[in-house]
Amino acid sequence: MKIAFLAGDVGNISGGANVIIEYAWRLRALGHEVVLVTHRPVRISSPPWHPRLPELRFQTFTEAARERFDFVFATWWLTWFDLWRLDSAVYGYLNQSLESRFRPEGHLKHLNRITYSLPLLFVTEARWLAEFIRTVQPAGQVLYVRNGLSREHFPCVEAPAPRTGPLRVLVEGPWGIDFKGVAETFALLEEARPRVDLEVGWLSSSSGGQVPVVGGQPVRVHERIPIDRVREVYQRYDVMLKLSRVEGMFGPPLEMFSQGGTAITYTVTGSDEYMVHGENALLVPPHDRRQLPRYLEVLSASPAYLDRLRAAALRTARAFPDWETSIGQFDSELRRLHGEGLRNEHLRPALTAMATMKEHWLDEVRHVAEVSLDAGPGERLLLERYRKLKQNPGIEAVKRLVPDSLKHSVRAFFTRRLE
Repeated sequence: MKIAFLAGDVGNISGGANVIIEYAWRLRALGHEVVLVTHRPVRISSPPWHPRLPELRFQTFTEAARERFDFVFATWWLTWFDLWRLDSAVYGYLNQSLESRFRPEGHLKHLNRITYSLPLLFVTEARWLAEFIRTVQPAGQVLYVRNGLSREHFPCVEAPAPRTGPLRVLVEGPWGIDFKGVAETFALLEEARPRVDLEVGWLSSSSGGQVPVVGGQPVRVHERIPIDRVREVYQRYDVMLKLSRVEGMFGPPLEMFSQGGTAITYTVTGSDEYMVHGENALLVPPHDRRQLPRYLEVLSASPAYLDRLRAAALRTARAFPDWETSIGQFDSELRRLHGEGLRNEHLRPALTAMATMKEHWLDEVRHVAEVSLDAGPGERLLLERYRKLKQNPGIEAVKRLVPDSLKHSVRAFFTRRLE
């Protein structure tokens, strides 16, 4: 079968990109014709952060629009509004989280919720999200496919490494994204440091140039580590401290489990997929964050308790499905649906209308922001005429003929000149 995934920036490290890559290369290995469709060419670093990246086939929307697909999947909420661009028998959404929680702006939250307005084929990694989708879109089909644990990149260790010296704590997450809670995590570690002997590291896809200090000592930064070397970082630490407040089903604690560590996290959505408080990890409600320094004290002062958590975490990782099993399940479901003749191509006009509505809505939001500026009558008149010009049917027709890559290049050129 011909399968397309509409992707954002898979050339840079992220958990969401890793999931897309695992789906794409494993489906390709099972005999499907798979393509990742992006607005801009994907730049793959050397060496690539994921070793399977160079094996994948990429197309622009202009190229992919010439083909007919059996399945086309959006992979994050903005790509949902691009589904109409491709010709497919089935339109779907590989939905990894409730992404309306990613941004505070009300208009973006409303736009995101629209992605559940049509009865597409939904695929998701978390039970809670599957239940949410079935509630808000009962006419859609929902496949619950757990993210696998890569035995290639995270083979389970034989036993947790013995702890010697200070409690070794690994913070995980990028700098500058508020809901990831990284700055908050370092502040809590600083609070705990007078009572706990700590060795702190930070695994990050982007540090933003920051080198946090805990107890007067700079933390050890592990930045942009290729996925096939991340386990080497995990093995240096006893516990992962990950305080993100928004997740679908997060992977790093499970990966940490496979290397003999445990984790402290918030009771975030998706944590119940494999984490059990007091058995293989410690979970804290976000409103009770003052418990966190106390938990660090307990783990530091009670080596036997830490060992029990780590041993149970390793058993959890060993029992968890691998990616081969998960994508095998997904492959079987796709073949079943294809054999049963599933089609929802009649939704393409509605998808087109939704994409048009999104652009008009964002134009209105921008217009409100522009007229609220401290601009004179002449500037406001120019802004209003520019807005009306963009909505001219002739201009709209020309925009549809221009490749997206060229639009992005022209926009970037003028933005640089006007800065």
